Amino acid sequence: MNSASTTGEMAAVTIELFGMARVHAGVNSIALAVDARTPVAVLLAALAQECPGLLGKALHLGDDGSIAVAEGYALNRNGLVFLPPDVETPLHWAPGDSLLLLSNQAGG
Repeated sequence: MNSASTTGEMAAVTIELFGMARVHAGVNSIALAVDARTPVAVLLAALAQECPGLLGKALHLGDDGSIAVAEGYALNRNGLVFLPPDVETPLHWAPGDSLLLLSNQAGG
């Protein structure tokens, strides 16, 4: 996977899907091998490519072709930290990290 900033260090990141995101994707999770400094926006683009059923539902396609989390959904890293929906800054991913995509409405 290409990212805006590359270190050569790779990490296995799992994108876990919950609620309607899981229903629309038809899978529980997607495992990606990414550069350790891959921005969340790049992970979301890879998720949209792997699970096109999420577009227009849990993921929003911008006029500029960018992929973002749709209104009503949230991103969480490792079950500990909620991320803003438009994360462009590279984050340091470690092997085994998870990015959770879930509904931010009651009932998930």
